[in-house]
Amino acid sequence: MNTTFSYGLVLAVTNIVLTLVSFFLGFQTDKMAEGTWFGWLTFVAAIVVTWLGVKAVREESADKSLRYGKGVASGFLINLYAGVIGAIYGFIHFTFINPSFTDYAINLARQKAANASDAQLAAMEKYLRFVYSPTALSILGIVFAMIIGIVLALIVSAFLKREPPAALEEAPPAV
Repeated sequence: MNTTFSYGLVLAVTNIVLTLVSFFLGFQTDKMAEGTWFGWLTFVAAIVVTWLGVKAVREESADKSLRYGKGVASGFLINLYAGVIGAIYGFIHFTFINPSFTDYAINLARQKAANASDAQLAAMEKYLRFVYSPTALSILGIVFAMIIGIVLALIVSAFLKREPPAALEEAPPAV
């Protein structure tokens, strides 16, 4: 198993565990309004695992170097693998484990939009039923994993890049 897939799997399992903990704590059901902060834990996990994964790719190199492009590609792949695995789990989770998620989200949105008209509430409900369907959540999960993955990879690789020793010797002297 290659390094990027291994770290992608670690990130996916971490996100799955956090999803289950969120569900069992009620942050996907009756305490949905209170648990919005919980989603930030998955972002922190993505930062940590991307950093560790790109660093592991660098350390696998014979000369312990990492070009910026390879770091970006590695970080992106880690998040892409995690996003695809997470999307598969998300579909299962929101279809079988928490099929009422959409109803809870709609109830929360209705509470927040107490002054909205009946037509606005009906349009909102139609939209939320589409966006919070297991299929849409899975597709959006992959898209967000790719967006967050590329941003994290760009940032992390800037810190972890290390030119090969031969490239350092060939560099022209600074004037």
